[in-house]
Amino acid sequence: MFMYKYRNNLKLFIFWGVACVLANVICTAGSAYDGDQSFWVGWTRQLIDGGFGGFKGNYPPLYVFWLWVVAQVHSVLGLVVDKTFFLKFICLWPVFFAHLFLVDWSCRISEKFNYPEWKKHLLLAFVALNPALLMNGPIWGQVDLLPVVLASLAIYCMCRPRYVFLASMLYVLALLSKFQMIAFLPIFGGLFIRNWKTSWRGLPLAIAGAFLVLLPFAIGGNLLTMLSNAYVQTTNQYPYATFNAANLWNLLAGNVAPDNVPIWGVSADGLGFLLKPAILGKLLFILISVFALVKSILCKNVRTAFALCSLNGLAFFVLLPGMHERYLLYAVPMVLCWLVWDMRRGGIPALFITAVATLNVNLINPFRGSGVWTFVSLMGCLTLVALLFALALPKTVNKAVCRLRQNNFPAWVPYALLSVILLIECGCLAYQIRPVAMPKGDNIVLLTDLNRLKANQTFKFPKINASVDDHNLTVGSRIYKIGIGAHAPSNIVYELPQNADTLFVGVGIDSECYEEGSAKFIINIDGTLAWQSGLMRGRSGALFTKIPVQNASQVELVTDPDGMNNCDHTDWLLPYIKLK
Repeated sequence: MFMYKYRNNLKLFIFWGVACVLANVICTAGSAYDGDQSFWVGWTRQLIDGGFGGFKGNYPPLYVFWLWVVAQVHSVLGLVVDKTFFLKFICLWPVFFAHLFLVDWSCRISEKFNYPEWKKHLLLAFVALNPALLMNGPIWGQVDLLPVVLASLAIYCMCRPRYVFLASMLYVLALLSKFQMIAFLPIFGGLFIRNWKTSWRGLPLAIAGAFLVLLPFAIGGNLLTMLSNAYVQTTNQYPYATFNAANLWNLLAGNVAPDNVPIWGVSADGLGFLLKPAILGKLLFILISVFALVKSILCKNVRTAFALCSLNGLAFFVLLPGMHERYLLYAVPMVLCWLVWDMRRGGIPALFITAVATLNVNLINPFRGSGVWTFVSLMGCLTLVALLFALALPKTVNKAVCRLRQNNFPAWVPYALLSVILLIECGCLAYQIRPVAMPKGDNIVLLTDLNRLKANQTFKFPKINASVDDHNLTVGSRIYKIGIGAHAPSNIVYELPQNADTLFVGVGIDSECYEEGSAKFIINIDGTLAWQSGLMRGRSGALFTKIPVQNASQVELVTDPDGMNNCDHTDWLLPYIKLK
């Protein structure tokens, strides 16, 4: 489990491990699901303001430790907590390492089997570049992979006498990361019963692990509230037959249909009571779980255990009411583990479960984000250069490849590469979104503090120190605390003081409209054109300028949609007047 016996497998991991790292980093540039990012923002702010004792979110405690780290990073660097790419990026660090570990583990397990080299490449490519894992984690911005990897390790350890003492602790940590890991309780419980003579020895370690995780909440006086929010209240949060999940109830009842109305229009009287999704779904899942429990008690090998986990993870998504679109993700790592152990039987289930999970997530939050264009463009250019070099100097390339193959890289190379990439990108992003300091002095006055003579726009009304949708002013991933949030077309006029000397101002399309927004910015001084930008888009970033305003009485800020004005949220950033 923890060491490579064959050099070829080690090279396979280094190759596909690096591919996994790059895929995760690139896909993170895709647009996150806005609603879930709001939760990360709110919970991180709670941890900054009140620590573990002030956490009121409905998320299990283990990942909250990482959110606490995220909160400390923002506090130390003086960054505003908001729906920035920096926040999404740093929240996903545990997912990056979990995915890389899954590739590493898959490569080590494949050493046990005499698979042809091409099959190993195909297997590891499917794990490293699995579209369901990339859609749910780096793109969507969720961390569901972390608890499933812990649960899969718990199942593996329970089937291995050498590691059985770790199994209970790993499974408890999985439950403390995501309550949905209860889907695999029948299999874990069956294996626990089967190996009862040794499995009980892991209970003290499990209790110690749970104690350490829950201790900060207990010290903060928030333990019972946190447990209630995370494990009790969430079970009734979405009383629907299905909540965007492509499962049985989407077929029979329709999406977002109440879970207490019998299907097929049957009366609720008599046996019709059992045909409610809330009742029938739970009964069907219990039947599958009982089957999985019995089979796991009789289970004789780890491949069967992972097959049963795949079954129960799929049944959890397909049969239970109130499922979300991404909850099939919990079955994906389990079926990948099954695939590694048994390529003949696990191949088709792995393909279908991955396909359904990927398509369902893509329906709600498709792969989009112009930030990815930079990576794709770079990949295209590098591929052209590499191909040209390979065809022009084939002997040189062959010698370089042979020397590279002869090098014995250690297994930690992909982990080190991931760590370096994360630290460098984290530093760059933190620098990009650092607060912009306003100059200070007696001769500095904010434009927004002056007398506003006029403000017209066709959508809503200009906001001071907020976007037109009342969020933080954010352009190019940087948050600006001072400015004006408008919507093109708009026209805002301020009266200038008599001793005004120079106007300093930045302009940009707010990140609320990163994909769609575009507009031109125009500044008129006493009715005369003084400055105008070109057509600016959401990905253009901010543009700053300074304009002489000596002896002027008015400054007019104009935004022109230059055509369609769909989502043209325009920001005037840090506008101030330098006095004589």
